[in-house]
Amino acid sequence: MTETKVQDFANKRVLLVDDHTHIRTIFTSILNGLGMFRLSTADRSDRALSTLQTEPVDLVITDFNMPGLSGIGLAQRIRQEIRSKNPRFNPSIPIIMITSFGTKKCLVAARDAGVDEFLAKPFTTLGVAERIDSAVNMQRPFIVSDNYIGPCRRRKVDPILSGLKRREADRMAIMNEFDIERNLMQGDAQILIDIAGYDEFEEASTATITRIGEITAARAQRIRDGLLERAAMSLLKYTSLATAQGKLETDIVEMHGYAVKQLLDLAGKDLNLSNQVVDSLERAVVKRTRVRHLA
Repeated sequence: MTETKVQDFANKRVLLVDDHTHIRTIFTSILNGLGMFRLSTADRSDRALSTLQTEPVDLVITDFNMPGLSGIGLAQRIRQEIRSKNPRFNPSIPIIMITSFGTKKCLVAARDAGVDEFLAKPFTTLGVAERIDSAVNMQRPFIVSDNYIGPCRRRKVDPILSGLKRREADRMAIMNEFDIERNLMQGDAQILIDIAGYDEFEEASTATITRIGEITAARAQRIRDGLLERAAMSLLKYTSLATAQGKLETDIVEMHGYAVKQLLDLAGKDLNLSNQVVDSLERAVVKRTRVRHLA
């Protein structure tokens, strides 16, 4: 994901449809982190359809499983609008479907309903950015037939660059890698802080925290930042221990979110302070889990 591509969809108007308040909050944080502030939300499919009729929308992001009309039903209603003599909204609008059920059956159902992209929970900033980039910047031909309405389901494979063009592409990718990885880690750190704003964690939130820890550790390895990797591993250790002990606490999760942000700001500027930040995280994890174990 390059900065140019992010800018390509930064001003898109998004309709987010999900019946869970905390998912809408987390997703809003991710979209804002990607520069997408033109956002409408709905907690039900019927309200989403009303929004489509009254507001210009460039992208729909909808949950799979909702009360009333499901995400599949919503996608079908949007696509069927093309058969209307006077369409009330754009029936070919890109649709991304999010779900906890990342199975082949759900994927096929989403594709058959005319969905452009499919995003399984728990999601991260990188995953969301990639799906939006694909849905918005790489739109496929729109198909209308007796049995199917939606984007062409055949993926176009671009030829592999070679020679000087390939080397130039590689060089530009390397130049952008550090900034991109750091921006994505900033976004995921903010998700941790937003999740910690709830009084209690839900199962989906715990899965998201774990996934963010794993992704942050992997990104830190790619850019060879040992302190960021230690911070991510500290979060994973705490999540594992606290979940096993039956109590995952918001303040420790929030601490890790702010710590990652601070480490990103301090990178290459103050190694001593960066070490102190990570040491504090590790001590807090040991102290909190030890006290609970003894209790």
